[in-house]
Amino acid sequence: MKQMAEGRWQMAKRRLEGTPVVCSAIRRPRSAIRRGGAEKGFTLAELVTVCAIIAILAAVALPVARFSLRRQKEIELHDRLRKITDAIDRWHDLMGMANLPNATLRPAQMQALGSEGYPKDLDELLEGIKMSDGKTIRLIRERDLIDPMTGRKEWNTLSTTDDPDTSMSNGDNVFEVHSKSTALALDGKTHYNEW
Repeated sequence: MKQMAEGRWQMAKRRLEGTPVVCSAIRRPRSAIRRGGAEKGFTLAELVTVCAIIAILAAVALPVARFSLRRQKEIELHDRLRKITDAIDRWHDLMGMANLPNATLRPAQMQALGSEGYPKDLDELLEGIKMSDGKTIRLIRERDLIDPMTGRKEWNTLSTTDDPDTSMSNGDNVFEVHSKSTALALDGKTHYNEW
């Protein structure tokens, strides 16, 4: 600092005397001057602060992500139950056409004895119904028979002769379908196997 002040004083003196001024020191930009030998990079305090902020954000986001995933599975379960129920009802309607005297289009297969027009099991829904004109009516896709809560192709089924409050079926036919998951739903009141 003292040298710079003396250098300026000498330059001012030479200007007054009329002698040409030669700059002895080239001025460097302040960003190029290193203070105290400091290195480029982050300090430990900055790194700890950033890690703490990231940890707080992750702690807030994780429950929200879990909730949204579970909510999505509940929506899928509702959708699959609706599709299976619609396929069972359509099976029942098509098999009921066999009993109509004026029907020109009928199922080529006869309904199972004691099934009351409902499928014997869920696999019959996959196979579809072969009609008298040779066409097969598909009622449901295989992926729609996978329970989103358990990830398996297993459902609790009830037949028309079962007690509505029971969870076991006698296997006569498939009239109603429930999930095998006993987890509590997000509403906090019902279990998935009660839907």
